[in-house]
Amino acid sequence: MLWAVLWSVVAAWVFGVHVANTVATWVHADYVSADVILAGLLGASGWDLMTWYVGLPTSSLHALLGGFAGAAIAPARHWTGVLEVGKVLTTIEFIVVAPLSSGH
Repeated sequence: MLWAVLWSVVAAWVFGVHVANTVATWVHADYVSADVILAGLLGASGWDLMTWYVGLPTSSLHALLGGFAGAAIAPARHWTGVLEVGKVLTTIEFIVVAPLSSGH
């Protein structure tokens, strides 16, 4: 765990915080609150714990993205204008393309 934290800090220092900035701007600022952030984090944590318990391989980052997006959409009670569609589509494209480019 400590090793992962160390390398995450090194990566942010060397390569920048582009991924964190993308995640932070997925949801329009009007729909972000402390409750939305907490709900997104709890939803992602719950999903991670459930999938780990049954042995499913999942991505915590993807769980966090989905939890944050869902937590913002729920109180808004509509989809339109809550998410930054361009950033969401770009993220989905990289999720699909990255495994294909790794040669596996």
